[in-house]
Amino acid sequence: MRVFVLSKRKTILSFTISILTLCVYVWNVRIAPTIAGTYFMIHTSQKVIALTFDDGPDSDFTEAILDILNQKHVKATFFVIGKNVSQNPSLLRRMVTEGHEIGNHGYTHSYGQRTLTDELKQTDQSVYSATGTHTHFYRPPGGYVTKNQIEMIKDQGYVVTLWSVDSRDWRRPGVEGIVSNVAQKAFPGAIVLLHDGGGYRSQTVSAVERLIDQLNAEVYRFVTLSELQTFKDGMSANSN
Repeated sequence: MRVFVLSKRKTILSFTISILTLCVYVWNVRIAPTIAGTYFMIHTSQKVIALTFDDGPDSDFTEAILDILNQKHVKATFFVIGKNVSQNPSLLRRMVTEGHEIGNHGYTHSYGQRTLTDELKQTDQSVYSATGTHTHFYRPPGGYVTKNQIEMIKDQGYVVTLWSVDSRDWRRPGVEGIVSNVAQKAFPGAIVLLHDGGGYRSQTVSAVERLIDQLNAEVYRFVTLSELQTFKDGMSANSN
C-alpha cells in the first residue's frame, strides 16, 4: 500500500509539473503578446502587415532573407542582438540602405533581464556605431516581460514590441508549416514573428518568399513597424 501511495504522489507531482510547464508555454506564446502597454498589432481596416525577424544578424540567413526582401520590394523590421551586430556591421548598413527598420533585442539574448537597461544601451550603441541610427522598438527575448520592466523600458524611450502572429519557425515545422502558420492567422494590422538567427534558419529562408507571394495574392502590403503605426484607425490595442 505504501508503494502505491508513493507512486500516486509521484504521478500527481509529475502531472502538476507538466501543467505548470504548459502554463509557462501558454504565457509566453499566447498571452505574452497581448500584455497591456505593449505594441503587438494595430486596429486598421487596411490590409497592411509587418514582418519582423529576431535573433540576427546572421551572415548566412540574414543576408539570404535580405536578398529575397529586396527582390520582392518588401520592407521589414529586424530585432537584432547587440553581440551579433558587432560581428556583422555591414548587414546592418545594408538594412538601413534598403529601407528596413532595426529594433533592439538586447545584447546577449538574456532571459533573466537582470541587466536590461545595460543591454538596451549596449545594443543601441552597436547599432549606432554600424549605421548612425538609434533603435526605437524593443522586443524582449522570448516575449518575457513584466509590468515593471515595461515601465523601465518605456523610461528608456522604447516601445515594447511583441507580436500577434507567430510563425513558429523556431520549432522548425517545415517550410509549409511556417507559411501556413502565418497565412492562416494573418489579419490587417498584424505583426508577424520570424527569425533570421539564433539557430539554423534555412526553413525560414525558404518560407519567406512563398509567404510574401501568398500574402501579396491576398492584397496585403508589407510595412515596417513605424509605418504600421500610421495606418491605425483609432487607438491601438497596445496603447493601454
